Amino acid sequence: MKKVVTRAYKFRLFPSKRVSRKMERVLGACRFLYNVELEYEKQVYFSDRNFVDKNTLNNLIPDWKCVNPGLGMVHSQVLQNVSDRLDKAFKSFFRRVKSGGEAGFPRFKSKERYDSFTFPQSGFNLEKQKLRLSKIGIVNIKLHRKIKGKIKTLAIKKSHTGKWFACFSIEEEKLTRQNKRAICVGIDVGLKSFYADSEGNKVVNPRWLRKSEERLKFLQRKHSKKNKASGNRKKSRLNIANLHEKIVNQRNDFLHKQSRKLANSYSFIAVEKLSIQRMIKNRYLSKSISDVSWRKFLQFLSYKVEETGGQIVEVDAKGTSQYCICGNKVKKSLAIRIHKCNKCGLELDRDVMSAIIIKALALKKNTVGTAGINACGDVPLGTSMKQECTSKIRSSYALII
Repeated sequence: MKKVVTRAYKFRLFPSKRVSRKMERVLGACRFLYNVELEYEKQVYFSDRNFVDKNTLNNLIPDWKCVNPGLGMVHSQVLQNVSDRLDKAFKSFFRRVKSGGEAGFPRFKSKERYDSFTFPQSGFNLEKQKLRLSKIGIVNIKLHRKIKGKIKTLAIKKSHTGKWFACFSIEEEKLTRQNKRAICVGIDVGLKSFYADSEGNKVVNPRWLRKSEERLKFLQRKHSKKNKASGNRKKSRLNIANLHEKIVNQRNDFLHKQSRKLANSYSFIAVEKLSIQRMIKNRYLSKSISDVSWRKFLQFLSYKVEETGGQIVEVDAKGTSQYCICGNKVKKSLAIRIHKCNKCGLELDRDVMSAIIIKALALKKNTVGTAGINACGDVPLGTSMKQECTSKIRSSYALII
């Protein structure tokens, strides 16, 4: 069975100085158009609590070209995409207002906050190691892999470090394959270890931000002493941006490798359903939770498992660290890292025990089709599952303690 999937390809651009200046002008023109359209939308909103759609904004573009002739040097569809962005921003705003959440009114974009422009359908052409952009010219592009599928859109993005990237959105027809391997695993993510699985494996948390924190503080202290609008301040800002970019690249590389290893090794992966927005409000752990990036890891794992024909199941893992596989409740604080059951005598790393219970809950949920599983005590493990886990633990996990 064929399935249409959407994928993104990101390539580094190496524009000449002349082409780079043209791309900067296009970016500036798009930012100007976004801001004047937002001003118009604000006037409409505060007059009758409504907003105009993107078609009306597109019809006003010729009038704004008279105000700013630089808009005439930009491809027409790129300008129309600016109206589409603002239209989506206002729709999201009204949706948040309707749901009673934090509104977040669309804001004007400064030079630092508007960093990309998009060709929605046409205006670009890929020729080997060259990318031809309408009204800009030919740009050198590093195609480090072959693009598979039909190219739908192209976004040109400038990073905070001054690098240019081309992001292609493609649609590809892929055969959905069924993974015939019946290998299951449970995953318990954490801060001390990045994750522990039900097989007894533990992956060390690399803590990329923490490792670079001293260097980052040093650069930020130097930056605070520079005179505003000076050349040295611009160089200092670039040094800080380069370090942040390095941290992000290190983290993404680690997450991609770990998610690929799991997707290739297992056909059924059980993970815990996390409320990261709530967890990150903890003032003592917020930086560590942001650094470990669980949400991005689960996103990477999800699409990779889909590619390999496997299955990923989320379960409510509340209370899993307080139970044993025998169903006995073993209360322990976060400081206690070893699980010791006074009923069956099992002694094991608490994260590995949580991963085993998460796996059991996911198998129960996937088999029975229930959705409201809260704790191990509510769904006791079957006798065969207990015997299998206990024998496996005592034979294989003795070296963990």
